[in-house]
Amino acid sequence: MKHKRKIFTLLLLSSLVLLALFLPLEQILLRVQEWADTNPESAAYAVGAVTVLGIVLLLPSSPLMMLAGFLFGLVKGFFVFWIAGIVASALAFWIGRTVARPWVERKLKNNGTFIAIDRAIERKGFLVVLLTRLVMVLPFPALNYSLGLTSVSFGKYMLGTNLGMALPIFLFVYLGTTAGSVNAIVAGEIQLQDNELLISIAALVATLIIVSLIMRTGLKVLREELANAGGEH
Repeated sequence: MKHKRKIFTLLLLSSLVLLALFLPLEQILLRVQEWADTNPESAAYAVGAVTVLGIVLLLPSSPLMMLAGFLFGLVKGFFVFWIAGIVASALAFWIGRTVARPWVERKLKNNGTFIAIDRAIERKGFLVVLLTRLVMVLPFPALNYSLGLTSVSFGKYMLGTNLGMALPIFLFVYLGTTAGSVNAIVAGEIQLQDNELLISIAALVATLIIVSLIMRTGLKVLREELANAGGEH
Protein backbone atom coordinates (compact mmCIF):
# COMPACT_ATOMS: atom_id res chain seq x y z
CA MET A 1 0.00 0.00 0.00
CA LYS A 2 2.81 2.40 0.94
CA HIS A 3 4.61 1.49 -2.29
CA LYS A 4 1.52 2.36 -4.35
CA ARG A 5 1.14 5.66 -2.47
CA LYS A 6 4.75 6.60 -3.24
CA ILE A 7 4.21 5.82 -6.93
CA PHE A 8 1.03 7.91 -6.96
CA THR A 9 2.81 10.83 -5.26
CA LEU A 10 5.69 10.62 -7.76
CA LEU A 11 3.27 10.59 -10.71
CA LEU A 12 1.35 13.55 -9.28
CA LEU A 13 4.52 15.60 -8.78
CA SER A 14 5.74 14.71 -12.27
CA SER A 15 2.41 15.83 -13.73
CA LEU A 16 2.60 19.15 -11.87
CA VAL A 17 6.15 19.74 -13.12
CA LEU A 18 5.07 19.04 -16.71
CA LEU A 19 2.11 21.40 -16.35
CA ALA A 20 4.39 24.11 -15.00
CA LEU A 21 6.74 23.65 -17.96
CA PHE A 22 4.14 23.70 -20.71
CA LEU A 23 1.37 25.95 -19.40
CA PRO A 24 1.75 29.70 -20.03
CA LEU A 25 1.85 30.44 -16.30
CA GLU A 26 3.10 34.00 -16.75
CA GLN A 27 0.19 34.86 -19.04
CA ILE A 28 -2.28 33.18 -16.68
CA LEU A 29 -0.95 35.15 -13.70
CA LEU A 30 -1.07 38.40 -15.67
CA ARG A 31 -4.70 37.79 -16.62
CA VAL A 32 -5.60 36.91 -13.04
CA GLN A 33 -3.85 40.08 -11.86
CA GLU A 34 -5.75 42.18 -14.40
CA TRP A 35 -9.02 40.65 -13.22
CA ALA A 36 -8.09 41.30 -9.57
CA ASP A 37 -7.25 44.94 -10.36
CA THR A 38 -10.60 45.37 -12.12
CA ASN A 39 -12.66 43.45 -9.55
CA PRO A 40 -10.78 43.82 -6.24
CA GLU A 41 -13.67 42.85 -3.95
CA SER A 42 -14.65 39.77 -5.96
CA ALA A 43 -10.99 38.76 -6.23
CA ALA A 44 -10.51 39.00 -2.46
CA TYR A 45 -13.54 36.78 -1.82
CA ALA A 46 -12.40 34.33 -4.49
CA VAL A 47 -8.86 34.05 -3.14
CA GLY A 48 -10.24 33.73 0.39
CA ALA A 49 -12.59 30.92 -0.64
CA VAL A 50 -9.84 29.08 -2.53
CA THR A 51 -7.57 29.48 0.50
CA VAL A 52 -10.13 28.00 2.90
CA LEU A 53 -10.83 25.09 0.56
CA GLY A 54 -7.14 24.48 -0.10
CA ILE A 55 -6.18 24.43 3.59
CA VAL A 56 -9.07 22.12 4.52
CA LEU A 57 -8.02 19.78 1.69
CA LEU A 58 -4.41 19.79 2.99
CA LEU A 59 -2.96 21.60 -0.03
CA PRO A 60 0.29 23.56 0.45
CA SER A 61 -0.52 27.01 1.79
CA SER A 62 2.66 28.94 0.91
CA PRO A 63 1.75 29.36 -2.80
CA LEU A 64 -1.64 30.75 -1.74
CA MET A 65 0.03 33.26 0.59
CA MET A 66 2.35 34.37 -2.18
CA LEU A 67 -0.59 34.65 -4.59
CA ALA A 68 -2.38 36.94 -2.13
CA GLY A 69 0.70 39.18 -1.98
CA PHE A 70 1.11 39.11 -5.76
CA LEU A 71 -2.51 40.15 -6.38
CA PHE A 72 -3.28 42.52 -3.51
CA GLY A 73 -0.01 43.83 -2.09
CA LEU A 74 1.32 43.46 1.44
CA VAL A 75 -1.43 44.87 3.66
CA LYS A 76 -4.53 43.67 1.83
CA GLY A 77 -2.87 40.38 0.87
CA PHE A 78 -1.98 39.73 4.50
CA PHE A 79 -5.51 40.30 5.77
CA VAL A 80 -7.13 38.31 2.94
CA PHE A 81 -5.06 35.24 3.78
CA TRP A 82 -5.09 35.79 7.56
CA ILE A 83 -8.91 35.95 7.71
CA ALA A 84 -9.24 32.95 5.38
CA GLY A 85 -6.63 31.12 7.47
CA ILE A 86 -8.65 31.74 10.65
CA VAL A 87 -11.78 30.26 9.07
CA ALA A 88 -9.90 27.28 7.61
CA SER A 89 -8.05 26.61 10.87
CA ALA A 90 -11.30 26.49 12.82
CA LEU A 91 -12.96 24.18 10.29
CA ALA A 92 -10.02 21.79 10.05
CA PHE A 93 -9.58 21.70 13.84
CA TRP A 94 -13.18 20.60 14.38
CA ILE A 95 -13.08 18.14 11.49
CA GLY A 96 -9.90 16.61 12.92
CA ARG A 97 -11.41 16.47 16.41
CA THR A 98 -14.72 14.91 15.29
CA VAL A 99 -15.54 13.21 11.99
CA ALA A 100 -11.96 12.72 10.74
CA ARG A 101 -10.46 11.82 14.11
CA PRO A 102 -9.92 8.07 13.39
CA TRP A 103 -8.18 8.86 10.08
CA VAL A 104 -5.95 11.55 11.64
CA GLU A 105 -5.06 9.24 14.54
CA ARG A 106 -3.95 6.52 12.13
CA LYS A 107 -1.77 9.00 10.24
CA LEU A 108 -0.09 10.36 13.38
CA LYS A 109 0.16 7.35 15.68
CA ASN A 110 3.89 6.88 14.97
CA ASN A 111 4.79 10.54 14.39
CA GLY A 112 7.40 11.45 17.02
CA THR A 113 7.00 15.20 16.49
CA PHE A 114 3.26 15.07 17.10
CA ILE A 115 3.64 12.87 20.18
CA ALA A 116 6.06 15.40 21.69
CA ILE A 117 3.72 18.30 20.82
CA ASP A 118 0.76 16.47 22.35
CA ARG A 119 2.63 16.01 25.64
CA ALA A 120 3.81 19.63 25.71
CA ILE A 121 0.30 20.95 25.07
CA GLU A 122 -0.89 19.24 28.25
CA ARG A 123 1.44 21.62 30.15
CA LYS A 124 1.27 24.85 28.14
CA GLY A 125 -1.42 24.66 25.50
CA PHE A 126 -1.50 28.23 24.20
CA LEU A 127 2.29 28.68 24.16
CA VAL A 128 2.94 25.42 22.30
CA VAL A 129 0.26 26.17 19.68
CA LEU A 130 1.74 29.65 19.22
CA LEU A 131 5.27 28.29 18.76
CA THR A 132 4.30 25.45 16.41
CA ARG A 133 2.58 28.01 14.20
CA LEU A 134 5.47 30.43 14.37
CA VAL A 135 8.22 27.98 13.42
CA MET A 136 6.04 25.84 11.12
CA VAL A 137 7.19 22.59 12.73
CA LEU A 138 4.47 20.86 10.69
CA PRO A 139 2.83 22.12 7.47
CA PHE A 140 0.11 24.67 8.22
CA PRO A 141 -2.85 22.60 6.91
CA ALA A 142 -1.68 19.37 8.58
CA LEU A 143 -1.13 21.12 11.91
CA ASN A 144 -4.81 22.15 12.01
CA TYR A 145 -5.93 18.53 11.97
CA SER A 146 -3.11 17.38 14.26
CA LEU A 147 -3.93 19.88 17.00
CA GLY A 148 -7.53 18.70 16.90
CA LEU A 149 -6.36 15.46 18.50
CA THR A 150 -4.70 17.19 21.45
CA SER A 151 -6.24 18.35 24.72
CA VAL A 152 -5.94 22.04 23.85
CA SER A 153 -9.18 24.02 24.16
CA PHE A 154 -10.67 25.60 21.06
CA GLY A 155 -10.16 29.09 22.52
CA LYS A 156 -6.44 28.60 23.23
CA TYR A 157 -6.01 26.90 19.86
CA MET A 158 -7.55 29.80 17.97
CA LEU A 159 -5.68 32.47 19.94
CA GLY A 160 -2.33 30.70 19.49
CA THR A 161 -3.07 30.06 15.83
CA ASN A 162 -4.17 33.61 15.02
CA LEU A 163 -1.08 35.14 16.63
CA GLY A 164 1.44 32.47 15.64
CA MET A 165 0.61 32.33 11.96
CA ALA A 166 0.85 36.11 11.51
CA LEU A 167 4.62 36.18 10.96
CA PRO A 168 4.81 33.29 8.44
CA ILE A 169 1.87 34.81 6.55
CA PHE A 170 3.62 38.20 6.50
CA LEU A 171 6.80 36.58 5.14
CA PHE A 172 5.17 34.67 2.28
CA VAL A 173 2.79 37.50 1.37
CA TYR A 174 5.79 39.84 1.31
CA LEU A 175 7.61 37.44 -1.02
CA GLY A 176 4.53 37.40 -3.25
CA THR A 177 4.48 41.20 -3.24
CA THR A 178 8.14 41.20 -4.25
CA ALA A 179 7.34 38.82 -7.11
CA GLY A 180 4.61 41.20 -8.25
CA SER A 181 7.04 44.13 -8.16
CA VAL A 182 9.64 42.19 -10.15
CA ASN A 183 6.98 41.31 -12.71
CA ALA A 184 6.00 44.98 -13.03
CA ILE A 185 9.64 46.02 -13.43
CA VAL A 186 10.22 43.42 -16.16
CA ALA A 187 7.04 44.56 -17.93
CA GLY A 188 8.26 48.15 -17.78
CA GLU A 189 5.37 49.31 -15.59
CA ILE A 190 7.76 50.39 -12.81
CA GLN A 191 11.04 52.19 -13.37
CA LEU A 192 13.59 51.95 -10.55
CA GLN A 193 16.77 53.93 -10.14
CA ASP A 194 19.90 52.08 -8.97
CA ASN A 195 19.57 53.38 -5.40
CA GLU A 196 15.88 52.40 -5.25
CA LEU A 197 16.73 48.91 -6.44
CA LEU A 198 19.42 48.58 -3.79
CA ILE A 199 16.98 49.75 -1.09
CA SER A 200 14.40 47.19 -2.26
CA ILE A 201 16.95 44.37 -2.17
CA ALA A 202 18.22 45.49 1.26
CA ALA A 203 14.65 45.58 2.60
CA LEU A 204 14.02 42.04 1.35
CA VAL A 205 17.26 40.71 2.87
CA ALA A 206 16.62 42.51 6.17
CA THR A 207 13.10 41.10 6.35
CA LEU A 208 14.33 37.56 5.74
CA ILE A 209 17.05 37.93 8.39
CA ILE A 210 14.68 39.34 11.04
CA VAL A 211 12.03 36.68 10.39
CA SER A 212 14.70 33.97 10.46
CA LEU A 213 16.02 35.17 13.83
CA ILE A 214 12.54 35.30 15.34
CA MET A 215 11.74 31.80 14.07
CA ARG A 216 15.05 30.43 15.35
CA THR A 217 14.31 31.85 18.80
CA GLY A 218 10.82 30.36 18.67
CA LEU A 219 12.22 26.98 17.63
CA LYS A 220 14.66 27.03 20.55
CA VAL A 221 11.86 27.74 23.04
CA LEU A 222 9.66 25.06 21.45
CA ARG A 223 12.42 22.46 21.70
CA GLU A 224 12.85 23.30 25.38
CA GLU A 225 9.12 22.89 25.98
CA LEU A 226 9.05 19.56 24.13
CA ALA A 227 12.08 18.34 26.07
CA ASN A 228 10.52 19.38 29.40
CA ALA A 229 7.25 17.65 28.52
CA GLY A 230 9.12 14.50 27.49
CA GLY A 231 11.07 14.47 30.74
CA GLU A 232 7.86 14.38 32.76
CA HIS A 233 6.61 11.20 31.10
